[in-house]
Amino acid sequence: MLRRKMLSVFLVYAFLLPTLAFGQTNSSGAATAPATKVYTAPPEVIEKIKEEGMGKNSQVMQTISYLTDVIGGRLTNSPNMKRANEWTRDKMKEWGLQNARLEAWGPFGRGWSLKGFSAQVVEPQFFLVIAYPKAWSPSTKGAVTSEVVFLDARTDEELAKFKGQLKGKIVLVAAPRETKAEFEALGTRHSDEALVKMANAQPPAAQQPQQQGTPEQRQRFMQAQIQAAKRMNFLLEEGAAVLVDTSGKGSGGTLFVSGASVAQPIPANIEDFFGNNANRLSAYQKEAESRMIPQMTMATEDYNRLVRLIRLGNKPKMTVNIQAQYHDEDLMGYNTIAEIPGTDPALKDEIVMVGAHLDSWHSSGGATDNAAGSAVAME
Repeated sequence: MLRRKMLSVFLVYAFLLPTLAFGQTNSSGAATAPATKVYTAPPEVIEKIKEEGMGKNSQVMQTISYLTDVIGGRLTNSPNMKRANEWTRDKMKEWGLQNARLEAWGPFGRGWSLKGFSAQVVEPQFFLVIAYPKAWSPSTKGAVTSEVVFLDARTDEELAKFKGQLKGKIVLVAAPRETKAEFEALGTRHSDEALVKMANAQPPAAQQPQQQGTPEQRQRFMQAQIQAAKRMNFLLEEGAAVLVDTSGKGSGGTLFVSGASVAQPIPANIEDFFGNNANRLSAYQKEAESRMIPQMTMATEDYNRLVRLIRLGNKPKMTVNIQAQYHDEDLMGYNTIAEIPGTDPALKDEIVMVGAHLDSWHSSGGATDNAAGSAVAME
């Protein structure tokens, strides 16, 4: 998701139960009567609570299905995110929660939605690739068919060798990433013993703020960031048609897509590029549109194949068509809020908050991040 995760929360006021008074013992150990009478709920109420707790009337799967299958990806401030806000508000109102509403926060920035996309290699032979546009990417000028170039440049000198060679080209900008065969299950189930051990574990000691590596490591990091900014500016100045990077994790065709990269202005004083005073542009700012080129993330297996083709002396060609739309009509983000008022006169002003974030990235239904948490919070 974004560097700063935007939360859309459901606010639930507590069901407040009367405090129970428990029996005590006297000095001889004999039990004495409780100071006040212990409340006992009627059996039918207990059974009703048990039925709800065991999921007899559960709506959690219907909720998550609607959020992921019908609404789908919910990029922050996109039309789909607004639709999710409104649908969850109306659903909780239908269930009887009170004061269901949307509350604005922000401004966040412009919305973005994908209207159409295709990507395929057409030379030296045709094959489809697994890829997805990066969020807030500009559109291509229709379908672009062009040579694929691997920008294997990590220094100013290496970058200069590509001068005049990238105009209208589809450019691979990331180093190929090794993938390894998976021989073990990606998920495991905890045993009862392991769960008990986790439950009884002592709280971790307070962590001292950690320095971000050694001075040499920090210097290398800063240099890499500056070089990446120079590379983005070079692509923009040279007129590259499409930027392609590879998924930073995932395999077997699974890819992880984030936001578009912006060609950041590079100040004369490099130190000004970092820190609180850094004048960075985010892809969801309108001012960033002129500092971006169309871009997409490709599954590692397909990306590596293209790099191998180029290293074997081929000049592969691709056809890429990205059709996206920016939404500037409302720059605010929204939280979905609903309430269950407490009834105990002494405690009803106290609050229990249950929440989860509704927004997600755009390239999938956003089930685990975080329709699952949102559906559980609503349930």
